Amino acid sequence: MKTLSSALLALLAVSRESLAFVAPSPSTNLANKAVHHNQLQWRSRAILTMSTTEVGQESDIGKPGTANLPWSELGFEFRPTKSHLRMIFKDGKWGEAELVESPYINIHIGATALHYGQACFEGLKAFAHDDGSVYMFRPDENAKRIKASAERVMMPEIPVETFIKACNDVVKDNIAYVPPYGSGGALYLRPLLFGSGPRIGLQPADEYTFIILVIPVGDYYKGGLAKPVNGLIVDEYDRAAPKGVGAAKVAGNYAADMVPNMEAKKKGFPICLYLDAASHTLVEEFSTSNFIGIDNDNKKYVTPRSSSVLPSITNKSLQTIAQDVGMTVEQRDVPISELASFDEVIACGTAVVVTPVGSLSRFGDNGEETAKYEFTEDVGETTRRLYDKVRSIQNGEVEDKYNWNIKVQ
Repeated sequence: MKTLSSALLALLAVSRESLAFVAPSPSTNLANKAVHHNQLQWRSRAILTMSTTEVGQESDIGKPGTANLPWSELGFEFRPTKSHLRMIFKDGKWGEAELVESPYINIHIGATALHYGQACFEGLKAFAHDDGSVYMFRPDENAKRIKASAERVMMPEIPVETFIKACNDVVKDNIAYVPPYGSGGALYLRPLLFGSGPRIGLQPADEYTFIILVIPVGDYYKGGLAKPVNGLIVDEYDRAAPKGVGAAKVAGNYAADMVPNMEAKKKGFPICLYLDAASHTLVEEFSTSNFIGIDNDNKKYVTPRSSSVLPSITNKSLQTIAQDVGMTVEQRDVPISELASFDEVIACGTAVVVTPVGSLSRFGDNGEETAKYEFTEDVGETTRRLYDKVRSIQNGEVEDKYNWNIKVQ
């Protein structure tokens, strides 16, 4: 246990930071003042909570997993919770965040999100630990990614610390819906930024709405790691165009996947693999997940590098873990012919975490199967090892030496 003096030092650190704040010049706009105030408030709050815990007093956020839900039966589907968080950007600045219990939102009929698809979103998770605390997994990375997506479709930036505080507050307000430790579930956060101001000509909106909804979830594909899924290589459709918006998490990217995704499921394939739009010779990504190929003999972790692929935070995390266990990570073009050389194939992302792929089939124009790449019938050793490591970090069961977890307080 830390001594009381360490807590006082933390308090003094906050005071010193606050005193060191230099007042902005009169020309500084109100938005910058508000953002700076929020950043100081969040840092101070984090340090104060930490110092209180250090002297033996638990921070009171409530107990996770107290909602009346079938925790062991959760899938990846919408479930109502207590509230969502909402913020409005207007007149050049973000307003105060509010927690709203109604799951409905009024929107102008001329909103740019409705007419021109000016919308992007994120996905991250919060996990209960054995001691009853709750941690978010790498929300700072989601903050950076939504910033990049927003820039691509000309929407305002959400400061990183504002984003993290918003995630913290909505989780805390819905703490009862965080699946309890040991259930295998998590609280899924879906931040969404969209143009809510009216425009009829093609131009950015003058008002934006940012919301974060939360949902308790289990495995995206039923069974999780229990059984590899079979995938379909898509030839009739493309997910994203070269130099388009494939690397941004914008809403339209997912709308483009709906028809091929549903068609694949009717054929018995729960997951689709897309190829590069220019030549259909290179692997790009699965419908909602990054592609990873594992070559166990050569200890290689291979994942496509493409401007049309969304950079996955889960993939980034797994790459770090793979390197730490002695694997060589290669981000490069992956010819479709190379599928035959992989011992294991993984679909990875926030929703699925890690899903083993048992096979990938390709069909010709006549509907006949022209190629089938088979991997492991059961969960591969490397897939299991990577999955267990990242889940152990998320659940607080091993040391988080990467500092990926951020505590809800």
